[in-house]
Amino acid sequence: MGRAHTLRQRFQSLDAYAKTLDDFSIKTLTGGVLTVATALLIAVLVGLEFAAYRRVEQSAELVVDRSRSEKMLINLDITLPHAPCVLLGLDVLDSSGDTQINLFQHVTKMRLTSNGTEIGAYSTEAKAAVPPPATNADGAAYCGSCYGGIEPEGGCCNTCDAVHQAYVRRGWAFTDPDAIEQCVREGYTARMRSMDGEGCRMHGFVEVGKAAGNLHILAGESIKLGGEHTHTVYDYMPRNYDMTHTIHRLAFGSEFSAQSSPLDGVGKTAQSKHAQFQYFTKIVGSEVRFLNGTVLRSNQYSATEFVRGDARAAVSRRTPGLFVMFDISPMRVIYTEHQRSLGSFLTSVCAIVGGIFTVARLVDGVVFRAERVLKEKRQLGKQI
Repeated sequence: MGRAHTLRQRFQSLDAYAKTLDDFSIKTLTGGVLTVATALLIAVLVGLEFAAYRRVEQSAELVVDRSRSEKMLINLDITLPHAPCVLLGLDVLDSSGDTQINLFQHVTKMRLTSNGTEIGAYSTEAKAAVPPPATNADGAAYCGSCYGGIEPEGGCCNTCDAVHQAYVRRGWAFTDPDAIEQCVREGYTARMRSMDGEGCRMHGFVEVGKAAGNLHILAGESIKLGGEHTHTVYDYMPRNYDMTHTIHRLAFGSEFSAQSSPLDGVGKTAQSKHAQFQYFTKIVGSEVRFLNGTVLRSNQYSATEFVRGDARAAVSRRTPGLFVMFDISPMRVIYTEHQRSLGSFLTSVCAIVGGIFTVARLVDGVVFRAERVLKEKRQLGKQI
């Protein structure tokens, strides 16, 4: 019992927080005001510290990009208010020699009126003005001719679009639809001309190889002829158009918070029908490593622009259009998310509370002593 009492006294002698009896404590108005101000300041600073603790920040690192064999998505949303959808082609050419034409598998063309109101999605299929006969003259089931084009799997071209695609596969220009029975039946040329004065909005994505190249939207039909890629505006197509446009969205890959897409929201007005707009982009591979361990691989880019097109463009046979040239940077930016640890947050809170209380006690002591000295001087003056 005596040994335990001695051990207790030893620990008691180590107490760094000596207590003052209530009878010897003095509470002042200044101390009360300072206590309230201290509590409010602590609450504000601890709140700010908690917000900083919860905030997820990113650090960037630049490394050499070795991933050249992967595919790249180009997400686009572009409005051309003075160019009918039927007139526009979307193609991609790259430095490896790969040419992709009419990339509308994942891109929707929305027809617009002259004032920008949506009419509906454009389709090459049309309801025939006169339905095809059920049988041929010999009594066999009807099978439309492909007029020398490469026949589809079924061997029949029963619609104007089927004949058109057969011509495309053969590499032929579709110059005279009025000589094709299916097109006459469907009123193909009249339907084409009825779209004069309309606009078009394209939105969707295309997948390309990660190599330098260009994506372009040009007036006229896209065909591969004699190993060359050409665009031709035929006489039966709409004639009143220009390449005025607004780029609502253009991104190379998935969207992420730090992504730079400087062409978003860019709009240009064509000063002539022959205007050709060129955007030169430098694509930098980007990678985001999230706190939960997932990794997002995407791209961002910088851009410059150039406009060509005046009366001389007609002489040079330059096709009106919108070009996005892209070049691939050999570098990759890695963004890594990080968050402050709980230990760091608790250390900061302790520093705030302890520091403010210490400073407040010092201020209170100085003020209290100053008040007591002034009070003593006033009392001494009264006695004299």
